Amino acid sequence: MNRRDVLIGSSLFAAAGAAAALTPRTRLVLLGDRKLEDVIPKTVGNWHHVESSAFVLPKTPGSLADRLYSQTLSRLYLSQQNQPVMLVIAYGAVQNDLLQLHRPEACYAAVGFTISESKPATVNLGHNALLPVRDLTARSDSRVEPISYWTRIGDDLPTSGSEQRMVKLRQQIKGFLSDGILVRLSTVAEPSDAIFAELALFGTTLVQAMRPADRAVLIGRPLAAKLAA
Repeated sequence: MNRRDVLIGSSLFAAAGAAAALTPRTRLVLLGDRKLEDVIPKTVGNWHHVESSAFVLPKTPGSLADRLYSQTLSRLYLSQQNQPVMLVIAYGAVQNDLLQLHRPEACYAAVGFTISESKPATVNLGHNALLPVRDLTARSDSRVEPISYWTRIGDDLPTSGSEQRMVKLRQQIKGFLSDGILVRLSTVAEPSDAIFAELALFGTTLVQAMRPADRAVLIGRPLAAKLAA
């Protein structure tokens, strides 16, 4: 065996070792066998659920997103005191290189909206539980939607596509294969601080209205534990 063979063999062995190290060995699934329909309350503070089909959805029959998500939920919530809120939740039982959360920036752009004013933000859930979210605005010829959304992969809450990829890599290195969820809140109005404050209020009220045992499904176990303390 010459030096060249030794170098090639060593490289292949190192590559095989790295691949084995990145192979997930533990599943982390926070939804389990529950249904989103049962986990998400139909009354959220002053808001109540009404039937509607006025949604930009990440899942259509036969699409890639249709194959990515195990469950989706879309609801319109109305209130006499507050801004109406469209809630869309997309859940994937596995988040790996092929199955990853479809962020609203891509979802809205795919149906003709232009995305503007995208920035990270924080929603105070109470009890020092701060939820990282992303606020953005989607515009089309027919309407404007201020949007606030967050993603959970395992117990992590990435707020950008690059952070999402780093979270997945870090979890793979640790040997975890996690489920993931995307929670999107939107309304139809010109964006303003007051409108995004309404969306944040709905997000806080939604989490607080859930059964304590179900909250980790949306926000992960560390934040859920803070709310339960």
